[in-house]
Amino acid sequence: MAVLGKTLSDLMMSPTVHFHHLPNGEPHVHEKVSAKSHPGRRVIAICGKGGVGKTAFSAMAAHALMHREDTGRLLVIDADPAFGLAFALGMPTEPNIATVREALLSAARSGDIEAEQDMARELDYMVFESLVETDGFAFLAMGRSRDLGCYCAVNDLLRDAVELLVGEFDTVLIDGEAGLEQINRQVVASVDDLIVVSDGSLRGLKTVTSVVELAHEHELVPQDRIHLVLNRQDGEVDAAALQGEGVPELLGAIPADAELAAYDRAGEPLTKLPHENAAAHAVWHVIDHLMFKSAF
Repeated sequence: MAVLGKTLSDLMMSPTVHFHHLPNGEPHVHEKVSAKSHPGRRVIAICGKGGVGKTAFSAMAAHALMHREDTGRLLVIDADPAFGLAFALGMPTEPNIATVREALLSAARSGDIEAEQDMARELDYMVFESLVETDGFAFLAMGRSRDLGCYCAVNDLLRDAVELLVGEFDTVLIDGEAGLEQINRQVVASVDDLIVVSDGSLRGLKTVTSVVELAHEHELVPQDRIHLVLNRQDGEVDAAALQGEGVPELLGAIPADAELAAYDRAGEPLTKLPHENAAAHAVWHVIDHLMFKSAF
């Protein structure tokens, strides 16, 4: 791995410049993506503890964003290794970024310096090839690497390449795991808006506060851009009861819905839910509120 680390550091022209060659041999040089999203682009991350319906919410949020004029070019990223969002959107699980990482690690272990250099030079192209284009959005699955080792040089270079790709879109929606850790480690350094999905239970709200604490501690997202969404709610929501310490502002509530549950059980893409579906309609309102807040 030391050989790969040296090879990759040779490709770093300065501490702030990231360098690859394109497959045709032309150099591709760009400044490293800033920790803050550039003006005009918004990166939205969605997280929450398992079982609260986070991925279903993410799929419906992607559908809502697809139909907004102010969304621009939309990139949807499934950062959950279980490929939940891919299934909810009816998207393939391959190609994915984990495959690219495996190829990088294989080149590193081969001891062939020329193979390592070729792989690093073509990295941007390989990441682009992992992108799946549809009429309404582009989709990128991160996947799960079979190798659990920590290879910092590979991980850092791969994240740089993913961040470069992210920078080509106007709106980026990321479905992550329970917290922001793997998004920060694998996808982007920070996000513009964080939506934490909860079921409103005491245990669920404790997860929310822990996610908020982590985001504050590592400055991953501005404090006033962390939002709470309650999912699978029966009846009216008492917003005042949620105003505890560490609980972000309530952005909206999604009702429990039998039609949505039936689509989920049947493996039907949630983008096929009719607009008048109660859950889908509520998510549209949540996205309306989010985009309005993001404009200021």
